[in-house]
Amino acid sequence: MSSIGWIDFSSEHREKVRTVIDLLSAPGVVDELGIGVVRDSFADRMFPGLSTIQTRAKYFTLTALLIRDYQVAERAKPKPRTLERYLEDEEKACRIKLVNHHGHGRQSLGIIGGTFGTRSDRDVVRRPSSVYWNGLRMFSFISPSNLSLAEFSRRLSDERKQLRALLEETKQERGDDHDAEDQSLLLRVRTPDIGDEYWEKLSIELTREEAVFLRDQITSHQRESLIGQILKDDRLIDQVLQLPETANFDEFAELPFIDGLKSQELRSAVHHARDFWRIMEGAHIRYNYLLQAAGFGTSEWQAKFDEQWETWREKIANFPPHWDSVFMWALVHLHGSQPKSHTLNFINGWIEQTQQGAGNLGRCDELVSNQERVNKGNRARLRPGNQEAINGWIGLNKVEYRLPQVIQLVRDIREGEQRKGAVHA
Repeated sequence: MSSIGWIDFSSEHREKVRTVIDLLSAPGVVDELGIGVVRDSFADRMFPGLSTIQTRAKYFTLTALLIRDYQVAERAKPKPRTLERYLEDEEKACRIKLVNHHGHGRQSLGIIGGTFGTRSDRDVVRRPSSVYWNGLRMFSFISPSNLSLAEFSRRLSDERKQLRALLEETKQERGDDHDAEDQSLLLRVRTPDIGDEYWEKLSIELTREEAVFLRDQITSHQRESLIGQILKDDRLIDQVLQLPETANFDEFAELPFIDGLKSQELRSAVHHARDFWRIMEGAHIRYNYLLQAAGFGTSEWQAKFDEQWETWREKIANFPPHWDSVFMWALVHLHGSQPKSHTLNFINGWIEQTQQGAGNLGRCDELVSNQERVNKGNRARLRPGNQEAINGWIGLNKVEYRLPQVIQLVRDIREGEQRKGAVHA
């Protein structure tokens, strides 16, 4: 059994490590061959602000409302808690309220920490505010948008900065007055209107006001993204929600509206994201075949992966005609990623072999073996002397680019908008 340790210098470092651990906890998601830099860049282009560990749309508005309440009530106390401590306490209280409200079956509803029930002595390691903070930034619930949660908390705790922190914007405030001094330094939290019974009847479903507000925030501040485009048009929402529950990204990319997107660059991003996994799936099949052939598994598994390899070669015989590696790498760099040279060479080399039909097994195996060894170092399974027993698939088995979270978000907003209740102007 292996373990991970780190030196805990700051809350920012702590959150980054926790994110990695969360992502590694699900089967079939460990990135043995290091292609995540491309996968995440495609996902960021299409679905900014979302992540694979998010559960329900409610946590966007709920977290913002908690921060606003901190500004209104907690900071007025003689000895206020820090924002982070306040969120730790209040998010636990919200979890208990949600569990009490939804009762039986709560674990399937996406309540973060639902497995702890109403226990106050136990709580999640990754709180909603941490999981959803990037989305709050990307959707402009929080500004300035370049602050981490820890930085935002420190700014609020700074006596000098507290005097300049603003509450939620109202019609009486200067709002879009660009001539106001130091607008970029002001701490803002934007929230939907809520009713008097909101906290007493707290539910994991969005109220109508929350759904309308969240949709507007995304379409206003991420209008050029794919999620922004979807939420701008009810017809596109209908297409997404008509997908079967088991739909994969390939099926999503074939929805009629994709080819109708006005942005050619966004259409290309969707098609390249789809084709990227079609291409790189072969490398992961070959990797699993090599593990079995190296004696880590059984002849039965080896034969199974060999069959999958031949099936993949048949599917990829007609290489994607519009594939453009220059476009892919430009998108990766645009989203701030700097792939390591060995990963860049591996992906480019594998694409080249795929274009040629992947018939050169020696070269294909060399690419996969070298990449795993360089990418994983002394943890590589294909290293000399490794005696590990392997029974089944290792590494990525699909790439969905956050599609399940997208579908859940769209569904939550649609259902919230259809609830009774007037939306305040």
